[in-house]
Amino acid sequence: MKLFTSPMPKSTKTAILIAGLALLLPGVLIAAANLCIMPLVILGSRRDALGVGTVSFVLLLLTLGAGGAVTWHAARSLQGKASAPLRLPRVWIIAGIFGLCLVVGGVVRANDTLSAFIFPPTLLITAAIPPLFAVSWFAQPRADGLTFRRGMIAFAGGATVSVFVALVLEILAPLVVLSLVFNLSDVALRSVQNLLTDLAGQQIARAITNPGFILAFIQLAIIAPLAEEIAKPLVTLPLIGRLARRDAFLVAAMAGAGFAALENVIYTSFGAYLWAGVLALRALGGAIHPLGAGLVGLSWRDVLNGERDAWRHGLARFGLAVGMHALWNGGSLIVVALGGAQFFGARPAEINILGLTSAGTVLALLIVLGLAALWLGRATVQRAQSNIAREPESREEEFVLSDRAVAIWAFICLVAIVPVGVTALRTIIK
Repeated sequence: MKLFTSPMPKSTKTAILIAGLALLLPGVLIAAANLCIMPLVILGSRRDALGVGTVSFVLLLLTLGAGGAVTWHAARSLQGKASAPLRLPRVWIIAGIFGLCLVVGGVVRANDTLSAFIFPPTLLITAAIPPLFAVSWFAQPRADGLTFRRGMIAFAGGATVSVFVALVLEILAPLVVLSLVFNLSDVALRSVQNLLTDLAGQQIARAITNPGFILAFIQLAIIAPLAEEIAKPLVTLPLIGRLARRDAFLVAAMAGAGFAALENVIYTSFGAYLWAGVLALRALGGAIHPLGAGLVGLSWRDVLNGERDAWRHGLARFGLAVGMHALWNGGSLIVVALGGAQFFGARPAEINILGLTSAGTVLALLIVLGLAALWLGRATVQRAQSNIAREPESREEEFVLSDRAVAIWAFICLVAIVPVGVTALRTIIK
C-alpha cells in the first residue's frame, strides 16, 4: 500500500482556484442583474416573483456561493493556512432545523411579496438538510477528522461539477445516441407521451407494457444510478488519495450531499405547491446519495493508494451503491405506475399492492432503504476507523468479510424487510 502523504501539489490547488473563479465571476453578473430585475418583477407580478426569485437564488448559490467558497478556501490553502474542523450539529438538532424550515416555508408562502424574499433561501436550506443529516449520522459519535475546507469544496463540487457530469452522462449522452446513432428520438418521445396519456387515463395495464415505461425504467433504474454514482465522487479525487479511509469516505459523502441538495430542489420544481411533502418524502432517503458517493469515493481512495484487490473491492462497493440507488428509483417508478399516477385532471383511485395502497408501499420502501443507507454509512465509517491501527493485511481480510456481510444483509432487506414493513404499515393504517 502506498499512501499519498505528500502535500497536495501547488498546481492542483491553483486548478481548484481557477475552477472557483470560473463559477464566481458569472455569479457576480447574476447578482448585479438580480438587483435590477427582481424589484421590477415583484412590483409587476407578485405571482411570478416567487418562481423568478427561487431560480435566481439557486443560480446565485451555484455560482457566487459555490464559486466564492471554493475560491476562498483554495486561496487560503495556497497561502499555507490551515482549516478548522467541520463539526456538523447533532442529528437531533439538524432534524429540528428541518422541521422549523418546513413550518417557516409554509407560513411565508401565504404572502406573495414575503415569499419572494424568504422562501428561496428557506427552500434551499430545507433541501440541503436531509443529506447533511446523513453525513452527520455517519460521522457520529466521533465527528472530527473532516475539515471545513474539504467539506465545503466537496459539497460545492458535488452540487455543481458532479451534477453537470451526471446530466451529460444520463441525459445528453443517451439523447445523442438515440438521435444520431439509432435515429429513435421521435419514437422515444412518442412512447413517453403515450405513457403519460395511459397513466392519466388510469390505463395501468397498458401503461406498464408501453415502450415509454420501459424507456423510463431503463433511464431511472439503470442509466441514472450508473451515471450518478460515477459522477458524484469525481470532484473529490484530488483530495481523497491523501486521506485516511474514514476521512475519504466522509469527504466523498459531502460531495454526494451537495448533489442530493440540488436534486431535491429540482424535484420540488415539478410540484411547487407540494414542496414540503416532496422534501419530507425525499428526506426518508436522504442518505442514499451520500452513502453511494462515500462508497465509490472510498474505492477510488484505495485504487489511488495501490491497495491490494482495490479494483475488485471497489466494484463491489460500486455495485452496492448502484443497486440501492436503482432500487430506490426503479421501485418508486413501478409503484407510482401501478398506483395510477395522474398527471392531468382529477386524482385516480389507487390500487392495492399486497393489500396496501400504493402510497403505503412507497412509504415502506423508502423507510427501509433510508434506514439501510444510514446503517451502512455509519458501519462503514466505524469499520474504517477501527482498521486504522491494524496492519494492511488484517485490514484487507476484515474488509472482505465486511463486504460479504453487507451483501447478505442487503439481500435479506430486499427479501424479508420490505414485506414486513408493508405488513406493519397496513396494521397501523387499519
